[in-house]
Amino acid sequence: MTLAEMRHGLDKKQFSPRELLAAHLEQGRRLDHRLNAFTVRFDPPLATGEAGVLAGIPLSVKDSLDVAGYATVCGSPARLTLRAARHALCVERLLGAGAVLLGKTNTPELLMNWETHNTVHGFTANPYHPGLTAGGSSGGEAAAIAAGLSAGGMGSDGGGSIRLPAGFCGICGLKPTPGRVPATGHFPGVGLPGGLLGVIGPMARTVSDLKLIFRVVSGHADSDPFSVPAAACDFPDAVEVLAFDHPDTQLAANAFGLDPHEFRWPHWQRAFAVWEFFFLRLNAHAIGFPTPHTAEFLALPPPSAEEILAMFAARDALRRDLLELMSKSTVLLLPNPGVAPWRPGEFPGVRAMAPLTLANLLGLPALAVPIGLDAEGLPRSVQLVAKPWAEDQLLRFGEKLESRRGPFPRPALAQAS
Repeated sequence: MTLAEMRHGLDKKQFSPRELLAAHLEQGRRLDHRLNAFTVRFDPPLATGEAGVLAGIPLSVKDSLDVAGYATVCGSPARLTLRAARHALCVERLLGAGAVLLGKTNTPELLMNWETHNTVHGFTANPYHPGLTAGGSSGGEAAAIAAGLSAGGMGSDGGGSIRLPAGFCGICGLKPTPGRVPATGHFPGVGLPGGLLGVIGPMARTVSDLKLIFRVVSGHADSDPFSVPAAACDFPDAVEVLAFDHPDTQLAANAFGLDPHEFRWPHWQRAFAVWEFFFLRLNAHAIGFPTPHTAEFLALPPPSAEEILAMFAARDALRRDLLELMSKSTVLLLPNPGVAPWRPGEFPGVRAMAPLTLANLLGLPALAVPIGLDAEGLPRSVQLVAKPWAEDQLLRFGEKLESRRGPFPRPALAQAS
């Protein structure tokens, strides 16, 4: 069932909240030993009992989000005893809308990988093929949702960390504009330059489900320095689609009944290099010890103030250039990222993730939507990218495309008796 169907069934008293919770707990007992999606299960699940749009809906959250009384481990042995004093703001908002929180889900160490594996909690498997990765860094969240262990939840994204695992696990994920969803209570904390690149956002099995969660967690908060006290912008429903030339975007055009124009932009390489500077080179020295993709940057001297200012200026110039190409109604259709899930340790390289990093660098909202299964039975996915603050336009458009595609096939293991 989708989250929206659960909401309807609860409202019509076709089943009770207790029955819905029991079904999710049973699915977890049956499957999580194969997936390793959860790092901790709340016993009992967290709930306020309040009425709201998510009342009685079992959800989960990425382990990078604080939950009072529990450690925000993020796969790091050094964080095992650092228990949070209060909930992340999005967790408060989910509970305030009546959600039932089942637990926290696995990440790579300090979120610095596109494969969810760490020495504390181990490897998270792909529900469609348990021998392959679920992606990262929100891999545990994606696997839990895809396999029916959770109806939806929250991830975070600084270089595709919502969209990649959503794509690998056949679900949907929204990377919002920075400031649209307050990231208060996320580790790493909100600040420059991370706050320009990284955001938290909803993950669910359908775009319609994303809308329900997004409406709950979005909105201004003084506790987030990037938060903007503004209502959603009024973008038109009718959109012009510009598509990057790739087999996945061609497949999406066929699945969704689109006839897009070709998207050409000469600054892809420069945009990736600037993102790499902010996300990998700066983080390498901030973290202080090697991670899978920052080790090479530790051999370089820390960036100077002049270098950092030059990169901020480059980022602004790239953002201006791309936004001038996009009208108020333009949506970009990009691969997500255009590679299939890999076996543990067979990562295809950071440059293969480049299609994901554009939206992070330039502060654009991006929506991951599955389009079909490949010859191996693995999900294929694309991302829709819009102008800043156009999340509502993206979600409306994504719902239309989803209805044209039809229901997406769930993992066989999730359906087995």
